[in-house]
Amino acid sequence: MSSSNMKPSMDRDGFIQVQQPSAFGRSMSMGSMHRSSSRGSVSQSPRDAKKKIMQKVPSGSSFAPLLESPEPGQRQPQKQMEKVPEKAPKKKEEPAPVVVELTSPDECGEKAKSILKEYFVGGDTDDAVLSFDELIQSDQEGSVERGAKMVESSVLLVLEMKKEDVDKTMAILSRLITDKKIESNSLSKGLNDPLEFLSDIAIDAPLAGDHLAGIVSEFVKSGSISLDFLLSAPDYFRTDGNAAQFAAKVMKKLDAQDDAAHLDVVEKLMTDRDKETHATAKDLVASFC
Repeated sequence: MSSSNMKPSMDRDGFIQVQQPSAFGRSMSMGSMHRSSSRGSVSQSPRDAKKKIMQKVPSGSSFAPLLESPEPGQRQPQKQMEKVPEKAPKKKEEPAPVVVELTSPDECGEKAKSILKEYFVGGDTDDAVLSFDELIQSDQEGSVERGAKMVESSVLLVLEMKKEDVDKTMAILSRLITDKKIESNSLSKGLNDPLEFLSDIAIDAPLAGDHLAGIVSEFVKSGSISLDFLLSAPDYFRTDGNAAQFAAKVMKKLDAQDDAAHLDVVEKLMTDRDKETHATAKDLVASFC
């Protein structure tokens, strides 16, 4: 740099003026001078500067909401509220299946006798019916066998008792039939053993035959069984148990001596010995009237 450029001079007013050397090799007035940077001119309006800053700041930055302020007169966009996922409705818990404890047929027969003995002493009919119903469980598997064993045990028990006890037993059995708590097959199956052993029981209990005829007549009267179930009774009863005479007794209690269907049953049950003394089934039935 030349020393002549550093020489002081006097202006028109008499002041000494020292001229500064220019860093760019030339003189520049302060009014027209702009700052420079390695990237060029940075001289810009405030609005342009703001836009440039907004472009540089990523939208995901935590400063973005502060910098992205709306222009004058522009509405601030409302922040969208995040949807809260609805809770799935709770599944209704299925009730655990009820396990029903079923009584075995043999146990059912033993319990039936205990219930009747208690009932004869002065028990309540409704309680006895409910107890029998709980034993049979007519809506559960095996109900026919349980019901049959109950009928068998009950009938065998009262064949050697007084008529009063037979009537009390029939009050319970009739209620079970009316309320459909016992099945027809249970009645016919339950009568097999009483019919088969009737002649033996009658040795010590002469009224047993009459008691059993009354029980069967009540079952037939209710419509639960028909008299022709005797045709499927145990062999011993049909051949050596005076089956035709027993059927005639039932018809008498039903007051149905002239019923053709019943007479047909008697005729089929008649043995050769019966036919020797009675020419027809009607004659045999008439002998009991």
